[in-house]
Amino acid sequence: MRMRRRKRSNTEAAVMMSPLIDCVFLLLIFFLATSMIKRWERQIPVTLADPTASVSKQVQADTYALGLSQDGSVHRESGRTESGVMRFERVEQVSPMLITLITERGANAPVELVVEQYTPFQTVINVLDMLQHHGLSHVRTRMRDGKL
Repeated sequence: MRMRRRKRSNTEAAVMMSPLIDCVFLLLIFFLATSMIKRWERQIPVTLADPTASVSKQVQADTYALGLSQDGSVHRESGRTESGVMRFERVEQVSPMLITLITERGANAPVELVVEQYTPFQTVINVLDMLQHHGLSHVRTRMRDGKL
């Protein structure tokens, strides 16, 4: 009896190396190109403005100061301490106070919004929107380290 030999098929499972090498070279080119771009970004000369350029040398006497605390309550200036630090008192009804301000000083009166540190940004935006809604357009903001 003769044993039949099985013929080995030439279709064995194998990894095709050509596409794999192509992918590796493409990745290598990609990472080289992006690293070169990052090096060029570091070489862009940037000249920053002097931080004291935006500070006004003269304080406007007719500026109306409003305060904004962390909890979202609005305060108005009630005077100054002996050292010149502003004191604030809480305002319960903001809209009537703003209407009074506009009738006394006009819609072009400069307003300074003094914001406590760590006040949520959305709260500041809401107050700025309210001021704009009442027609006050000359508003500047600054941050205060301590409590109002």
